[in-house]
Amino acid sequence: MSSSATSSHWLRILMVFLVVGALVAVASWFFWPRGEALTEALKPLIDQSNTEPSRVATAILSNYHETRTNASAWSGLYWGFTFLAAALGALAGLILKFEFILKNEAVKKDVAAIFSVTAALLIVISTSGDFQRKWQANRIAAAELERTGYELLEKNGADARSYFAVIARILHNRHVTVLGSTEQKPVAAEPDKPK
Repeated sequence: MSSSATSSHWLRILMVFLVVGALVAVASWFFWPRGEALTEALKPLIDQSNTEPSRVATAILSNYHETRTNASAWSGLYWGFTFLAAALGALAGLILKFEFILKNEAVKKDVAAIFSVTAALLIVISTSGDFQRKWQANRIAAAELERTGYELLEKNGADARSYFAVIARILHNRHVTVLGSTEQKPVAAEPDKPK
């Protein structure tokens, strides 16, 4: 087997490994169960259509599913970029060090440089995009909505309307955290009306 054939053989094995790993990660993200227990617990309240507890339970559950989906998406991006950057950085070093992976020095240096630059860009994008903060903000909001749902169930839907304010606060806090500011801007006071 020639050196170029051996090099391309190892490169193909490496690419297959990366593609299979990515496919497994994406498949597990799409098919991982989310919120079935809360869905089943709130179902009796939701089925009481056109009642306050039904509307509140529906709002809690819909927002819970949205925040869980968002948390999964940001988590997938954050950890995917992090692990891919680590893998590419490590592979760049291996390609330069091991002679049997790539024999051609020019190709070896080019592939290692591409892997290194890609790894650096992935970290920069993940960090500057604050993927971790967005993942955590949605995860915390989902946990708070889940707790609120169980609290509604514990009180058997009593005083259901008051839960809208709780849902609004949770969602507002999530949006503020996603934007990267935990400080509330003061609302401008209305000007005094002439007397």
